[in-house]
Amino acid sequence: MGSASVRAEWGPLRRVVARRPGLEVFFGLLEPYSSLYERVFSLARARREHDELVETLRRGFGVEVRYLDEILLEGAGRDPSLSEELLRRAVQTVQFLGPGARRARREFSDNLPLLDRDQLLEVLTLSPSITLVRKKGARSVLPFTTLRVPLTNLFFLRDQQAVGDRGIILARPAKPQRRRETELTALAWATLGEEPVLSVRRGTFEGGDFLPAGDFALLGTGDRTSPAAVQEILSSGIGFPEVGVVHQPRHPLLDSPDPMVNMHLDTYLNFAGAGLAVGYPEMLQGARVDVYRRNEAGRYLRGRRTRLDRYLTGDHGFDLIPLSTLEQLCYASNFLTIRDRRVVVPDVAGNARAVLVNLQRAAERNPGKYHRLLVRASWEFGELRANGSFFPAKPEAREAGLEATQVALSNLTGAFGGAHCLTCALERG
Repeated sequence: MGSASVRAEWGPLRRVVARRPGLEVFFGLLEPYSSLYERVFSLARARREHDELVETLRRGFGVEVRYLDEILLEGAGRDPSLSEELLRRAVQTVQFLGPGARRARREFSDNLPLLDRDQLLEVLTLSPSITLVRKKGARSVLPFTTLRVPLTNLFFLRDQQAVGDRGIILARPAKPQRRRETELTALAWATLGEEPVLSVRRGTFEGGDFLPAGDFALLGTGDRTSPAAVQEILSSGIGFPEVGVVHQPRHPLLDSPDPMVNMHLDTYLNFAGAGLAVGYPEMLQGARVDVYRRNEAGRYLRGRRTRLDRYLTGDHGFDLIPLSTLEQLCYASNFLTIRDRRVVVPDVAGNARAVLVNLQRAAERNPGKYHRLLVRASWEFGELRANGSFFPAKPEAREAGLEATQVALSNLTGAFGGAHCLTCALERG
């Protein structure tokens, strides 16, 4: 067992794992919709934003930040068995088709040990398939290379696992585009000696649906996390005295569901400190919560049902910093808490224009679904800009003593996530 443990989102952040957006994101940007992105963005600027986020954590707050690729490459250099495992997986991953495929596969397997280890990771991330087409003439063989669902969301390292009071819970992503991501993160945790306390096998679960809060934890269920996975986590993944299972609410301004608008719990709620929550009130009011208590035998038993806003403010005495509709769409709640009442947050005001442009296009394609949302968000943009009150520059935040460092993430948020989604917090406290 390793030392990975998080009891509360506001515990002092010690260790984080991140992954800089790689070549796979270039291919994801060619078709954003199927890559689970919100909009097209600049890969070069997204990489610079990621670098700024990492440097802010390291130099600004003394957080130990490791890169996923670095963990795997250094581990493979120390451990021959890990190096062999990467080779084996690379051989299994690359496909060869057409005349000469057998020869090509044999030569690829023979030559694979000569490749740099980072090339092996590229193979696993991109999942290439090579179709050979023979033409007339000596050695006139054309290789047509296609990529079989590259891991375009691997840089969102929150979702492949959650870290709770007992350690790492290895996720099982809901979308087939993301299923292979946990194969790489599981190797990294093994390299660090962090054996997961649970690998979810039933249903689906993603780490953005888990928020630990000291005496209790929240588990979201909906498009990305299923009830079966929640029950598996309750049976052997965590040990909090109480767990609130949150049912994903529909956006109050949408007449039909769009799960991407609030795909995870952390897209409309987060904890900025002990007794301090930040969230979108209309979703908190609409979200049902099943309250589970842990008995002396260690089993969670379901008790009453309530609403998320009442559960937080009434049952647990949290103060709430409310977010507007536009701020929620701009990933204001997707901040990373460094310690009690100290957060690193996306530049919400800087994200707003790109979000509104994308929402305008959605409303043009489907006015019946998105028109009301566009009208509300556009009106709020004018109000928030005129008052200079985009989160975290809100009166409620100042009154709560919240200190915030803003990081420009206007490109990275184009892939549907902010500072919280981009980081796997391995250790707090």
